[in-house]
Amino acid sequence: MKLTFFESNPPNFGDELNKYLWSNLIEPGFFDEDESTLFLGVGSILWDHYSKEASKIVMGSGYGGYTPIPNVHDGSWDITFVRGPRTAQQLNIDKSKVITDAAILAKFLKFPLHIPSPNRVSRIGFMPHYQSIPRACWKEVCDVASLVYLDPTEPNVTNTLSMIKSCDFIISEAMHGVILADTLRVPWIPIQPKVAIHRNKWFDWAESMDLSLRFNDCPNSSILDFWSSFSGLQATGKRSNYVQDKLKMINSIFVNNAAKTLSNFLIDDAFLSSDSVFERNSANALEALSSKCKIARGIG
Repeated sequence: MKLTFFESNPPNFGDELNKYLWSNLIEPGFFDEDESTLFLGVGSILWDHYSKEASKIVMGSGYGGYTPIPNVHDGSWDITFVRGPRTAQQLNIDKSKVITDAAILAKFLKFPLHIPSPNRVSRIGFMPHYQSIPRACWKEVCDVASLVYLDPTEPNVTNTLSMIKSCDFIISEAMHGVILADTLRVPWIPIQPKVAIHRNKWFDWAESMDLSLRFNDCPNSSILDFWSSFSGLQATGKRSNYVQDKLKMINSIFVNNAAKTLSNFLIDDAFLSSDSVFERNSANALEALSSKCKIARGIG
């Protein structure tokens, strides 16, 4: 059985979580490189281009609209659970298959915690969407605003989890930034991704956690960020890079304005799922996982 997830260069936090999550939750020997059976976990990876001959085990994945809707009724799909009600509706499957995003299972992981300075006043984190980094100046914004920069392309997943856990609350343009914050019981503030196709999946997850999601506008951290907001495009092509290079001197204006915007958020603006919903969904997800494999010792 092959662990299957979206892989990118640079890596993306939510997708990279798959390597760490399943290797620590499931007893060794469960995965190999045999593509006759695919294990689909964290991510919007319910795509239409998997081999019809391969068996697909779905463990908390979602449909994100990145491909046409797959035919999960062709006999090759074993849906243990999916991310949210919108995924279930799109796939035309029973709502009993809805639990939540598989990343909630990070509740059962153990990892070293980052210890913040004892004399700190507050600690607020910010995670951008990984695709916004090439056009944006988020590291500079965080430096100006004295925010913890949570780099979604950081390959060390445990380091990112530790940094999230050490925050009083986080602000995130990345969906799995808020999902992992919620899982670690850290309040979070959602920033609307500039590219529209990345938005619906947030509501899919939020509704699985009985949350009524309200996005905040994402400030512009550079001239290309401004163009992306206006056009709805990624603004990462050769022409965009040329514009960025020629006009980079005015980026400091955008950086300062974005820093001011992010600094105005308060913990009272943040979301956190209720303890009862969180405990119910995490227990149900672990039970669903244990129905397909042996859980590692000490988990649960």
